Amino acid sequence: MTNDQLIQLLTDYKSYKFALKNVGKQDLGIPLYQAERMRMLPNEWDGTRYARIVEMIDGAINELLTDDQRMVIMRKYIDRENASLTKIGKEKNIHCSSISRWHTEALRRLRVALEPLTSTEWEITNVDHMLSA
Repeated sequence: MTNDQLIQLLTDYKSYKFALKNVGKQDLGIPLYQAERMRMLPNEWDGTRYARIVEMIDGAINELLTDDQRMVIMRKYIDRENASLTKIGKEKNIHCSSISRWHTEALRRLRVALEPLTSTEWEITNVDHMLSA
């Protein structure tokens, strides 16, 4: 996973979380076999992907990052009002180089932790045109 892909995942996190709330089923498990996936309705399969993405990002942020790294990632990507690294530094009265260092290390850790997420999981493709025929 590249830095750009990771940043895209973090940027889209709020959208995945919102979509997960609106899929319908709240108790979505990840199908173990391709045959199980084939029996699922499109919304259910999307729901399993959303759930996996949200769960992995939440777990990685909360379990792997230091408090400082977590604060930077949350303020920059996850919080409702995203902030630049400079703004975070000013708000917390911390030098920008420290904020930048925490951000870089957090991205490295998250990139390793989220590597199992394949692009086919986090790229949601609209197939409605195939189902309406």
